[in-house]
Amino acid sequence: MECDFSALPLKRQASRYPGRNFPLHALTVLSGHNRETGVNYYNDCRLETGSPYGVWQYTLSGRGRIESREGRRDLLPGSLMILPVPGQQVYYLSENSDHWEFVFLVMIGREAVRITRMIEQRLGAVTLTGENSPTVKLLYTILDKLFTGEISDPFVNSSYTYQLCMMFLKETGGNQDIRRKQSFEELHAFLKANLYRDIQVKEMADFMRMSRSHFTRIFGGEMGMSPRIYLEDLRLKTAGEMLFEEGTSVKEAAARCGIYDANYFCRRFKKHFGMSPGKYKIQGR
Repeated sequence: MECDFSALPLKRQASRYPGRNFPLHALTVLSGHNRETGVNYYNDCRLETGSPYGVWQYTLSGRGRIESREGRRDLLPGSLMILPVPGQQVYYLSENSDHWEFVFLVMIGREAVRITRMIEQRLGAVTLTGENSPTVKLLYTILDKLFTGEISDPFVNSSYTYQLCMMFLKETGGNQDIRRKQSFEELHAFLKANLYRDIQVKEMADFMRMSRSHFTRIFGGEMGMSPRIYLEDLRLKTAGEMLFEEGTSVKEAAARCGIYDANYFCRRFKKHFGMSPGKYKIQGR
């Protein structure tokens, strides 16, 4: 099947299911085909509020640009940008391009956001691909079906959304870097299951069967931050999920994530998300 993205209409389409009362952990809620030409097109993921979501954006022509802690990178045709929001990136129309044409999906749900974060942590926010990529072909199919109304059922939508995530993981699964980083995903799962405890860097190193110094050096190279910062980031993000998705109280969310000083938790949460835990919970509702 040919991916004739240019034949897709220029539009943004929301997928709303007001009668849905069954929780789906991977769901596309917004899709689009955009051609941006103005310098005002600017997205700051650090300032986004509300529930977490994932952005999958594929460049067709022109040039965009993304900035993160790793630096600045141009988004050229064939670039697939996958990033979680809230995050550390900003992306916009590059000043040396007269346009940026792209297609995109916005996903919500615990599993979709988890996989998006995992991909961004393993590979970075941008992967070079092309129209012959199985992931891009499936992306085209999903967009075409969403735009024509063929996907009108939330369960079908969820199935396609999850399938796209799995297709990308399958396509990149043979990458040597992915295999090398798989153990860090296991560490992530271990930390997530034990956030309520006081976890020290030495315990993380022991889990990875490394010395503390070697683990700290390797971890920083792989994750772009120290183990302590990563752990605190995970605590705050998980607490945010509890506040939004489970309706947990601020005090309980903090305790379940291993932060027992409520004042400290509120200060760190506001610095990370740009709002207090209470406001985050209300806006999520």
